[in-house]
Amino acid sequence: MDIRGAVDAAVPTNIIAAKAAEVRANQVNWQSYLQSQMISTEDCEFIKKFEVASSDQKQVILTNEGHQCAKTFLNLMAHISKEQTVQYILTLIDDTLQENHQRVNIFFDYAKKTKNTAWSYFLPMLNRQDLFTVHMA
Repeated sequence: MDIRGAVDAAVPTNIIAAKAAEVRANQVNWQSYLQSQMISTEDCEFIKKFEVASSDQKQVILTNEGHQCAKTFLNLMAHISKEQTVQYILTLIDDTLQENHQRVNIFFDYAKKTKNTAWSYFLPMLNRQDLFTVHMA
């Protein structure tokens, strides 16, 4: 790969990819959400472990704790209103699914166990004002 190819690989190709890269760079203070009782200890511990895991570690986590993963992501989406944090959660979900499209079954299985549809958790996001959030949902 020549230098131009290396630059092209590192530069996002569209506005959504650029915004997603910006969102990924933000650090969420999960401890503050826990202290304010907006999230549970279980969700806090899981998300902190998941967001620092390597791709291989994430696969192990998802294999062993898929139900917890879906539960945590969906709980965070439902209980946090700060746009920047919601964008971060949706970007994490998108990254997880982009790595392996079969992982969507984690959300379908969780929804079935909770007698919901997987879409019911994401539909409220479509009414938000932020277009990036709407697109990611």
